Amino acid sequence: MLFVYVGFKRLSGISRVAVSDIETVYHQSLPGTQFQFGPTQFPHPTFSDCTVLASSESRPPPIASCCMIERLKDTTSPVPNKSSQSNAQPQSQTHPSDRAAPPHERLPLEIFTAIIHLCVGFSTPVCDLVTLQLVCRSWHDIIADASFLWGTINAAEGFPGVRKALQMVKDSLIDLTFMEDTSKINQAQFFQLARGKLNQWRSFVVESREWRSALDDLRTQKPPKLERLHVARKSYLLDESKGIVLFGGGPTTGLKDVRLAYVPISPAPLRLSGLKSLRLEGIPSVSAVEVIAIITESPGLEILELGDLKGAVLPTDAASGQPNFASSSPIELAFPIELNLRFMPLSFLSYLFSTVAFPQLRSLRVECKLDENPAVQLGETVGLNRLNPSMNSIVSSAQTHKVTLSGWGYYVIGIGGLDIIVWRTRGLSFDHFLETFTWLSGHLKQSLYDLPLHLYLDNHDPEPSCLEWFTRRTNVTSLSLHNDLYFGSELESLIRTISQPTSPPPSSSTWPLPQVEVLKTNGVGIVENIKIVDMIERRQSASRGSFGAGVNGGLPKRFREVWLAYGPIKKPAPDPEFMSQVVQVAAGADVYWEGKKWIGS
Repeated sequence: MLFVYVGFKRLSGISRVAVSDIETVYHQSLPGTQFQFGPTQFPHPTFSDCTVLASSESRPPPIASCCMIERLKDTTSPVPNKSSQSNAQPQSQTHPSDRAAPPHERLPLEIFTAIIHLCVGFSTPVCDLVTLQLVCRSWHDIIADASFLWGTINAAEGFPGVRKALQMVKDSLIDLTFMEDTSKINQAQFFQLARGKLNQWRSFVVESREWRSALDDLRTQKPPKLERLHVARKSYLLDESKGIVLFGGGPTTGLKDVRLAYVPISPAPLRLSGLKSLRLEGIPSVSAVEVIAIITESPGLEILELGDLKGAVLPTDAASGQPNFASSSPIELAFPIELNLRFMPLSFLSYLFSTVAFPQLRSLRVECKLDENPAVQLGETVGLNRLNPSMNSIVSSAQTHKVTLSGWGYYVIGIGGLDIIVWRTRGLSFDHFLETFTWLSGHLKQSLYDLPLHLYLDNHDPEPSCLEWFTRRTNVTSLSLHNDLYFGSELESLIRTISQPTSPPPSSSTWPLPQVEVLKTNGVGIVENIKIVDMIERRQSASRGSFGAGVNGGLPKRFREVWLAYGPIKKPAPDPEFMSQVVQVAAGADVYWEGKKWIGS
């Protein structure tokens, strides 16, 4: 039986769907094979995303690396040692055809090249392919002949990489990516090189301040194979200039994925239809009528993101002032869909939720500005009350939830696939948050009060009544304390608050947030080290030998994990003495520095 193991180091370039497709094809090609996916423990420098190991064993050794594939031998034929060769009886030579072929030759070619395709990184595909070609002559030839592998062309690889890919891609489809921040080639030169294969363009992804010149080739015609169009300007300022018409105003048949962000490109002339993904953000000229028309013509939408579309205001009746717009028939988006709505006019949201049905809503993110009566605004004005069944469905399997309170003037309530973000012009208000939290908990079958909570305090030192409410009413098991230097020293008083009981003993033994077992803070460099050490030591000491610690607002639980990071932008090496003190007072808790477990200097 042939066993194939794929161990992924990163998931940035691979989806579970792609993996399933490979597994299905493989089982059809070679029935009875076993397929396993899992993390690699010893990454090899020549691979960027995954390692692949094929052997005749029932389970591959986890430390094997990809470059060992060509060197694997048939384990069923033991190699005689020198001492026994002199006494060994003559044996017939094994015919080469009887010996197992190199593992990659036992894979169907389409499976092997598909795995290679998943191995290459998004930003350095050519570099990765050239590296893989060094494994052996067989790999070199297979990769060179598989022209589709060279179709990902990223400006981050510079002129040599782009030119190499265009030479090797032959007649295969091309995915072009130009990101100004990572590009190592001039924008004009990049598109000049790619222009010769315009008829092979499948993806066109650009994020640049000079986005207008990047569209020169798309103003008059649509590349016949184009499926993905992403154009974004590196700015969050609205561009009120006259809209640009692409493709000469012609049809856009074949487009499946469109993202336009802060660029004055009007989607109306494109007459978009049959989309799988639509992202529109920061385009003042886009109207509500245009958006609804695209949704109507794309019943198979799986991703819908709309943000900061100031012009998407519904027409109103002159007499009543009420929205006066209706589609010809109700709309149903029957496929699993991700819905992300950011700073959209409330009237548009209300119409969207009352007109469009989302029977298979996979995730919902709503971000808006609400100064007063958030429960009424979210439930009735925005219309989230109509989505009760869908909201309950996307949070039904949630094991935890998260609340963010930010000094920048917003709060976030997130559970499962549901995120509600509310901004307030006059700054953060705990009462405002509490009204929203109470409304949401009343509409969900899942109890938010009992579910483990991750409380994230961002540049915010809450009032004692706020911490008291979280202590008494919720189950905060994880606490994150974040502060920006230029925002002030909110962390110092907050760390002092959680370092001691709410009132001195013997009158009370209640500690703030006693259920917390995971602490994360970027306070190093903002708060004196000794105060951080003191806080950890006090809470750990208070929990020792205390039966029922952390129950009903009593003594604190012991920290299981302590995550520390440096607050200022310039990040020096960690102070070994300070980290040693933290490890000592943490008394067995796992300690992390800048995301990595601390094992000593």
